Amino acid sequence: MEKNVFFLTISVFLISTVTTVAQKINVGKSELIYTDDEMPIRYDGSLSTIKRWDGQMYFFHSFGCRFAPGEARRSRHSWYKGTPSDPLKTHVLSKTNDELWDYNGWYKDAGAKGTWILGMYKARNGDLLAITHTEVASSPLKQGDTELTYALGIGYSSDNGQNWKYCGEIARAANPHTNVGGGAYIIKDDYIYAYFNDYGKEGPEPRRPAVVRAELKKVLADAAEGKVGKWFKYRNGKWKTPGLSDTAGDPIFRVELGQEDLHSDAAYCTALGKYLLTVQTHAFGKLLLYSSVDGVRWKKEAVLDVANGKDEMQPYSTFVDFNGPSDDCHIVDGDFYIYFPRKIITNQDHDYMYRVHITIE
Repeated sequence: MEKNVFFLTISVFLISTVTTVAQKINVGKSELIYTDDEMPIRYDGSLSTIKRWDGQMYFFHSFGCRFAPGEARRSRHSWYKGTPSDPLKTHVLSKTNDELWDYNGWYKDAGAKGTWILGMYKARNGDLLAITHTEVASSPLKQGDTELTYALGIGYSSDNGQNWKYCGEIARAANPHTNVGGGAYIIKDDYIYAYFNDYGKEGPEPRRPAVVRAELKKVLADAAEGKVGKWFKYRNGKWKTPGLSDTAGDPIFRVELGQEDLHSDAAYCTALGKYLLTVQTHAFGKLLLYSSVDGVRWKKEAVLDVANGKDEMQPYSTFVDFNGPSDDCHIVDGDFYIYFPRKIITNQDHDYMYRVHITIE
């Protein structure tokens, strides 16, 4: 791996959530980047981005496939670098789950586990904080098994993303055997907010979009020591429900289709003075864009993509601003891209990679 490729100058940005001029979000046409045959990855999570000094961007991808002891080869975590039209052009580094992660005592008795890095935040000292997604089973999984426990967690890297320490879990759905998705985060005031799918504790209640938060300074300090503090779900207008409780958080927007899903990404847009969040709709085949001024109340702004077929979905979208104000793209300006796959629902090994160009006027 290239030496010091991730060390970059960090700038401080003052974020205002007030905008005084009505502005328009322009969504370009969906542009095919890679066909299924050209894809160098099995698209299994949102790409994390770290900007290079020379204008290229590093892209990190987790294929965090659950594995039983002795089967770590099934999981791959990879760095690529590239340009807007060829983002995964150059393969830099790949590691198995066991090679990448120090689990720090977590899941030592698990029969099967998998961990995905779905969003990275670059701290002022250059260290990387990750929002992770874990899937854990108490016994080795067999074909068709569904008894998994899902959680959002925190990872930390002090060597430019080459190795990671798992710090612990921060949030689960009220029913921990339902898929939390997740990975999208924003920074607001002194807090980091992370978004995920929550569900009722019992019954067939559909997934609901929810959010947890914690004080960023404490999150970073704890993670540097390999631990996590308490995160809290937004519920009844307050931040008092523990992220790991069996109580669901409040929906952050009105669910219209019933399959809105937060395997997605988020960013603050300086040109709008708002936060942006992508939402995929599974079998309905639409990728949507939502906005918010406070991170807890979101409204639909635009349709980003409509799938060609009835069996396609668009999870794992990523905000990418090659010339933007933050190295990790958690802040974008008025000209950026959103990358995403179209996946066949019944055969998720099938991936086409697309992007849309977003401009603000």
